[in-house]
Amino acid sequence: MPDRLRIVSFNILEGFRPVTPDARERRRIDRERADAALSLIGELAPDMLVLNEALFCRQHNGHMVDYGELFGYRFQAAALYDGAWGNAILSRHPILKSEEMHIYNRSGLSALIDSPFGAVTVASYHPHPGRYPENKALDFARMLAGVTGPLILCGDLNCINPADPVDRAQLIAGFRTFSASPETAVDQMIESGRQVFGALAELGLRDAVPPAGRRYSIPTDLLNPDKSSAMRIDHILANPAVEVLAGEVVHSAASNRASDHHPVMIEFRLR
Repeated sequence: MPDRLRIVSFNILEGFRPVTPDARERRRIDRERADAALSLIGELAPDMLVLNEALFCRQHNGHMVDYGELFGYRFQAAALYDGAWGNAILSRHPILKSEEMHIYNRSGLSALIDSPFGAVTVASYHPHPGRYPENKALDFARMLAGVTGPLILCGDLNCINPADPVDRAQLIAGFRTFSASPETAVDQMIESGRQVFGALAELGLRDAVPPAGRRYSIPTDLLNPDKSSAMRIDHILANPAVEVLAGEVVHSAASNRASDHHPVMIEFRLR
C-alpha cells in the first residue's frame, strides 16, 4: 500500500509532432521529443498522467495514437475535439467511469479513478487562449458542477493564478516577439486567471502547487530560449478532500526538449 500518489499534468505540444518550420504532417511523431517525454515521465513515475494536446488520442481520419501504450499505462480515458485535438487521462489504477463535455470548440474530460486510497475524480480542460475570461470561468463551473468527493483539476488552463507575481510590462515585451496584440493577449491571461481561479474557489478548489514549486510552465527552451514571456499557465488544483504533500512545476533537461510546456506534478493522499 503506497503512502501517497503522484499525478502529472503535461501539455505535449500537438502530440509530439515535429516542430521544424517545414513540418506540416501532424500524424508524424518527433522521436527525439517523444523520447525526452518518456524519459521525463519515467523519472517522475506518476500514478496518473494527464495529457493536453494529445492529438489522435482517438481514431480520426484513419489514424490513432495509443498514449496509454506509449507511456506504459494500463487504464486510460481520452476524448477528441476540433478534429484530431484531444485530452487523455492515463492511470495505473482502474478508471471506473469517464465523461467528456464539449465546450465551444474544445472539450473537457474527467475520469473517476479507483485509487488505493479511494475514488478520486481527475478532470482536465484546456481552453482556447482567445476565449473570453468570463466564458472560461463559466466553462469550468459547468464542467465541475455536481462532482462530489475528492477532486483534482489539472491542465494548461491558459490563465495566470492571480496569486502569482506578474510583471505586465515584461510580459508584453516578451509577447511582442510572437503576438500581433501583445497587450490584449497578456491582459487576457491575467483577467482569465482572476475569473477562473475565482470560479474554482467557489467550488472549493485551490492551487495545489506549494508556493516554492510555482515556477513558470512556459516557454521551455524548445519554444524560446528568451524567458521574458515566462509565466505559469499550467496548473493543478484540488479540493479539501485531497491532502497535498508536495508539488512543483518540473524543470529539467528532458522537459526542455519534450514540449513547449514544463509539466506540473503533485504528490497527495485522500483525506
